[in-house]
Amino acid sequence: MTGRTGPARPTGAHAFPRLDGLRALAAFAVVFTHVGFLTGRTGDNGPFGPILARLNFGVTLFFLLSGFLLYRPFVAAALAGRPRPALGRFWLRRGLRIFPAYWLALAVTLGAGIATTDFSARDVLAYVTLTHTYAGAPDDSALTQMWTLVTELAFYAVLPLLAVVSLPRGRDPMALLRRQAVLLAGLVAATIAYVPVVRALTTPENRRALLWLPAYLDWFALGMALAVASCVLASPELAARCRLGVLNRLADDAATCWVIGGLLLWTASLPIAGPLTLVPPTGWEWTAQHGLFGAAAAFFMLPCVLGGSGGRIRAFLGSTPMRRLGTVSYGVYLWHLPLIVVLFRVLDQQPFTGGFWRLLGLTAVLATAAATASYVLVERPVLNLGRGSGSRGSSGSSTPARATAQQS
Repeated sequence: MTGRTGPARPTGAHAFPRLDGLRALAAFAVVFTHVGFLTGRTGDNGPFGPILARLNFGVTLFFLLSGFLLYRPFVAAALAGRPRPALGRFWLRRGLRIFPAYWLALAVTLGAGIATTDFSARDVLAYVTLTHTYAGAPDDSALTQMWTLVTELAFYAVLPLLAVVSLPRGRDPMALLRRQAVLLAGLVAATIAYVPVVRALTTPENRRALLWLPAYLDWFALGMALAVASCVLASPELAARCRLGVLNRLADDAATCWVIGGLLLWTASLPIAGPLTLVPPTGWEWTAQHGLFGAAAAFFMLPCVLGGSGGRIRAFLGSTPMRRLGTVSYGVYLWHLPLIVVLFRVLDQQPFTGGFWRLLGLTAVLATAAATASYVLVERPVLNLGRGSGSRGSSGSSTPARATAQQS
C-alpha cells in the first residue's frame, strides 16, 4: 500500500445521525427502569417486570456510544495520516459537555430540598467534582444515576492517552490496526481481571469499586471496536485487506441485529443474570448480566454505524422526533430522578405502591421539558462557546447526550 487510505465518511457525529435516536432510547430506558422499580412494577411475575428491571441496560448503550464517537476521530486521523485531535481541546470540550448541565441539576436538587440525605460539605464537594463514588459520599434517591458520569469522566481522561500510545503517527495502517486489536483485547482483559479482585476484597454491601471505570472498560472497548471497524469499512482498500465484509453484511440487516439484541436482553432478565431486586448478584450472575448487556448493546448499535442506510429501524432512529429527543437526552437523564422524588411528594404517594403508568407519563413529560430548558439555556450556549475554541469536526460523545451538538 502506498500512502494513506483514510475513511471516506466524515469523522464527526454528523455521519451517524441514527445514534441520536439510539441515545434517546437509552435515556428513556433508564427512566422506565427507575419508575418501574420505584413503583414496584419490576417485581411483577409476568414478562413485563423482569424486562423493565433490566432497562438499566440503557447505561450500557451510553458507554458504547461514548467509546465509538469519542475514539473514532483518533482512529480516522491516524489511518489517514492526519494530526490527531488536540488533547487539551478534547478535555475542555468534555468538561463543557458534562459539568454545566450537571451543576444546574445538582444545584436545584440540593438547593430546593429535593435530596433527602444530610450531606456534609465534603460530600457536596465530592458531588460537585463528580468524585463521589471514590470519596464514599452517601447516595441519595434523587442522585443515584450520577455514578455513570464519574465513570464517563474517567474514560474521557484516559481515552486520548490510549490513542496516543496505540495510534502512533507515521505507521502503516495495518500495523495500526494490529495495535488496536492488542489494545481492545487488553481493555477487555482488564475488566475480566479487575472484577473478581474487587469482589474478593470487598463485601457485597461495600462494592463501590464496581462502579469505577475498570469494571466497564470492556463496554467502552466494544464501542471503540465498532469505531475501528467503521473506519476500516469506510476505506475500500482497508476493508478488502481486513475482510470485514461479513460484519458489514450483518449490519445491513438491522432487523436481525435488533432481534438478536432483544433476545440477549431478554436472556439477561432470566435468573441466570441475577436478582431483579437490589440483592447483590453472585460473581457469575454479575458476569452473565454484564456480558449479555454488552453483547446486546453491540447488536443494537451495529446497524446504526455500519451497513446500509435503509429500513424502518434506521428511519425511526433518524427521524426528527427521535433526533430531537436525542438532543436533550442528557438532560432527561439528569432530571428524571429528582422529578420522580418531587412527584411522589406532590402526589402524596409512597414508593413501591403502584401507579407505574401515571408516574411514567408525568416523569417523561416533565423530564423532557426540564431537559429542553437546560439545553436551550445552558448546554447549547456553552457548547457553542466551546465550539469556538476548536474545530467543528472533533469527536462525538454520549454521556446520554447528543453527539452532534457536543463535538460533541
